Order: sequence, then C-alpha cells, then structure tokens
Amino acid sequence: MKKFFMFFMTVFACGFLSASDIWETLEETDTNGVISEKHTVISENSMKVTNISPNNHIETMIDLNADTITYISHKHKTYQVIKLSKYVEFAVQLGKDIMAQSAKFDADKALPKVTFEKQGTETVGKWNCEVWAVSLDGKPYSTVWVATGLKNQQVIDFKKKFTAVIPEALLKYRSVDAQIDDNFIDKGTIVKSFKFSQNKKMPTVITTVREFKKSDIKKLSLTIPANYVDKSTPETGQQQSQSQQQKK
Repeated sequence: MKKFFMFFMTVFACGFLSASDIWETLEETDTNGVISEKHTVISENSMKVTNISPNNHIETMIDLNADTITYISHKHKTYQVIKLSKYVEFAVQLGKDIMAQSAKFDADKALPKVTFEKQGTETVGKWNCEVWAVSLDGKPYSTVWVATGLKNQQVIDFKKKFTAVIPEALLKYRSVDAQIDDNFIDKGTIVKSFKFSQNKKMPTVITTVREFKKSDIKKLSLTIPANYVDKSTPETGQQQSQSQQQKK
C-alpha cells in the first residue's frame, strides 16, 4: 500500500508543459552533481513522461481517453496498467482511512503555505523570463524562471480535464512543486528552477529545460517489451486485454 500511495503522489505531482497540438520537452536535472533527464510529450488528452537517471529508466503514460495510467520500469523489467478512475477511488479511500485513524489530527493545519515574490527578469537560453522567489511557510524553497512567451490554451484544457477526475478534497494535498506549476500555468512555462536544500540531508536541485519543440503523435506510442512482467492488478478482462495489446 505504501508503494502504491507513493506512486499516486508521483503521478499527481506531474507538471504540465505548454503545448500546441503535440509538443515535447527535454529537462536536465542536476542533483548535487548527479545528472538525470526527463522527456515529456503532451497532446490534448495524453502525456508521456520518460525519466532516465544513472540508477533507473521509467516511463509513465497518462491517457485520459482510455482512463489509464501505464507505468514501465526498465530497471526491473516490469509494467503496470491502472485504471485512472480506480486509482482516484483508491486514493480517496486511503485518505479516509488515514483520517479515521488520526481523528485528532487536523490535516488542513499541516498544509504548507506557498508564497511567491517577483525578483526581476533574466534570460535563460533563448527565452526571456520572469524570476520568482518561492517560499514555503516563510522560508526560501526555490527560485523559478518563467518564460512568459511559452504558453498556450491547450495545456490549460488538458490540465482541466486531468484535474476534473481528482476530487477537490485531494487537490489541496498535492506536492509543493505541483502547486508552483499551477501558479504559473496561465503566465508561462517554468524553464529553470533552483530548489534549495531544506536540511543537511536534502540536496540542492537545479532543473533546466534544454529543448522545447513541436512533435508528432508517434512520440506518444508506448511499447512494452514482450519479456516484461505484468505487475498490474487485473480488475476486468478488458484491462488484461488492453495490456496484451500494448505489448504487441
């Protein structure tokens, strides 16, 4: 259950990049000198995210039309196909169970307060950006560079469709990074961020967008290698059939 809950939080922390038709981006993240890449392809109703690091290679596909989330771990040679609607049901029930077990705990009081302050303007790569300081409960959390020229109504439409399947009671518990992304969704795209270390055990994290370009539908294909193990929890024969079709 713990792993499934963490998977839920990871998926619902996903950011949404500006898109017109189909766009793709390549982000590079420096975590205390360790470099990883995140490749995102987004259309009106689908988003595919590929994360590659020295220790892992993961693909996640959200398909709103099919009501599915597909998760592939190339390191472990496994995959999961999960109904998005069932995913949300699980999260809602999990939240109720946690609250029932902690009746005296007021979760709303524990929610962090995220605030924003504009610092000026700078150029990142080829983009003119606004620079914003982000604070968490009054303490510096990160600095973000927002390219105001990179915005489009389509990504807002996708975001509305995606959040429409999430109960309002869950939206406020999303990650701080998701709240930051939401804050700037109408203003532009975050093309660089510097996340401060919050304590001695946490690293500083620098994320920079290296590419932002128009793409095509082929980039949204998801091929599951034939020898990968299905870790899905079959709920219907339809889900099993879909999994088999994706493997072909």
